[in-house]
Amino acid sequence: MNKYKIAAYIRLSKEDAKFKESESVANQRNLIKAYLNHLGLTAKEEYIDDGFTGTNFDRPAFNKLLDDIEKKQINMIVTKDLSRLGRDYIKSGYYIEEYFPSKNVRYVSILDNVDTASNSANNDIAPFKSLFNDMVSKDTSKKIKSILTAKKKEGLYLAAKAPYGYKKNPKNKHKLTINKKEANVVKKIFDLYVNNLSINQIVVYLNIKKIPSPSNKRWTYISVYNLLKNQIYLGTTIQNVWTNISYKNKTKIKREKEEWIINEHAHNPIIDKKVFDIAQNKLRRKTSKLSKKREKLLLEGLLYCHECHHTLGVNKTKKSHYLICNGYKKNTKSCTSHYINYQKLEKEIILKLQKYLQNHKVNINSKKRIKNLKDKLNIIYRDRLNNIISLEEYKTLKKELNNKIDFVKKETEINLSKDLIFSLIDRITINKNKKIYIEYKNEKTKQYKIFH
Repeated sequence: MNKYKIAAYIRLSKEDAKFKESESVANQRNLIKAYLNHLGLTAKEEYIDDGFTGTNFDRPAFNKLLDDIEKKQINMIVTKDLSRLGRDYIKSGYYIEEYFPSKNVRYVSILDNVDTASNSANNDIAPFKSLFNDMVSKDTSKKIKSILTAKKKEGLYLAAKAPYGYKKNPKNKHKLTINKKEANVVKKIFDLYVNNLSINQIVVYLNIKKIPSPSNKRWTYISVYNLLKNQIYLGTTIQNVWTNISYKNKTKIKREKEEWIINEHAHNPIIDKKVFDIAQNKLRRKTSKLSKKREKLLLEGLLYCHECHHTLGVNKTKKSHYLICNGYKKNTKSCTSHYINYQKLEKEIILKLQKYLQNHKVNINSKKRIKNLKDKLNIIYRDRLNNIISLEEYKTLKKELNNKIDFVKKETEINLSKDLIFSLIDRITINKNKKIYIEYKNEKTKQYKIFH
């Protein structure tokens, strides 16, 4: 009787799909099936992550596989090769050398001749093959970045979606052409602003007219402000502004301005430069005026009245800040005050955001991961003392492990800066009963009744 409950694990990244026919889902499936047939075995379950990178292990099918291992429904895993399990050699090593053995799970990598149920010498060199896969992934990432940077320098527009007011040229998806309907809205916004309407007044005007916003939601202060600041409407592209922490950690960080790639006259402008400059001067005067009064609060620009859709203004007292509906301030009969302690609101919103981020990040015990990495440092140190590995191999492994420790530490940091908050939240509305509605970007509205 077959004592193994076998999982066939298949992974195909977007890069593999483009460049390596041999890594196709069908190819991996056929190879695993033929291997198992030769042994007289059959896979109980098939787990497929199609379109997922091997540089991290936050993959739906792999997570389901781990759940089934915990439920003792799987005790053997078969992959085409080690790179299909993952290209992060440290995490791959953790699963092969620590996690799978602790759960009595047999792991087989067919093309690498790795089988943890045997004492084959191939098992001993598996970490080095995983390291090679990791280095290949790093090298591929560098090459792709180099190609993309060259294209940006040529003035090609590489973002997935055209900015509001433009559309992708059907003959060349890396060139922009004007979207006449949206361009008219852009012109109207600039016209209203340079003719002395405030941003808040423009927001109300656009929403009353039911003009679609760039996010297809309601217009907000920040969406109008960002539009007025955007040089794309001068025919200028600004790219290479953001980058990932590393090829493994996709957290975005802002580059220094010297690294930005700016191309003037990359496409036809929507706004005349004189009009654009008038708008920028007005924005600068407003910013300067506000900065002289007081420092802007963390959530300003996101807070709105749920009933009349005006922004919520900030009133400062000796001890605290309070919010009040700007619609109510203009006409007390049109709305209610929505009088709320700002500090209490900010504290509650930050708590909600931290939970939101924790739910949307790879939720792994960072202390345990760092301990495992430090244990590996001790192992390779002993291996070097015993001449199991060369000095050059030791230095390479040590550098990679220390880098990984740094990455894990950065991954676990949740720094709620204003930029991060504005990248997550579209708007926060508060109704007269002090119920808070948080509209996350690209997600359904969350409701919280946090004041009583």
